[in-house]
Amino acid sequence: MKERYFDDLKVGDRFKSEPLSVTEKKLIEFAHKFDPQIFHLSRRSAERTIFKELIASGWYTAAITMRLFVQTLNFAGGAIGLGVDKVRWPNAVRPGDVLTVETKILDARLSRSRPRYGIIRLRNVTTNQRGEVVQTMLASAMVRRRLRRRPLITDRKKTRRALRESKRSEDISHPASS
Repeated sequence: MKERYFDDLKVGDRFKSEPLSVTEKKLIEFAHKFDPQIFHLSRRSAERTIFKELIASGWYTAAITMRLFVQTLNFAGGAIGLGVDKVRWPNAVRPGDVLTVETKILDARLSRSRPRYGIIRLRNVTTNQRGEVVQTMLASAMVRRRLRRRPLITDRKKTRRALRESKRSEDISHPASS
């Protein structure tokens, strides 16, 4: 897959990820490490909660969303997160769900402080196999621009000499009128 640069994006562009299956084992492993709440840790415990069944942590859903977003857009040099303004989990993710992410570019501008980068504003919408929205997210990221590189100057004396010789040849090939 080709790498994308800021210059490859325009407002309104949409990208859809490949699907990713949520396994019970990984859902529980994540919960034990990062969000050890009863409804994320075991089927039996989750049955006694408001959810009545095992569900994924919203942060696990966010991590999956990030993985699918990064894999789909494949930014050259990565996407530097500048912030997430809004994350919502309107429906729970369950073991066996298959998630996809659709990314829409909402805004794109050049960075004022880092001329080699652009800043994008985006919306990610994560859905399950039934088309239910399980996460929405508004965020901003800094992405590398595709810039033409100038030749590397390794020897300043050679460069100055080449400029002087070029100037002399111009003077010789265009003699002044007398």
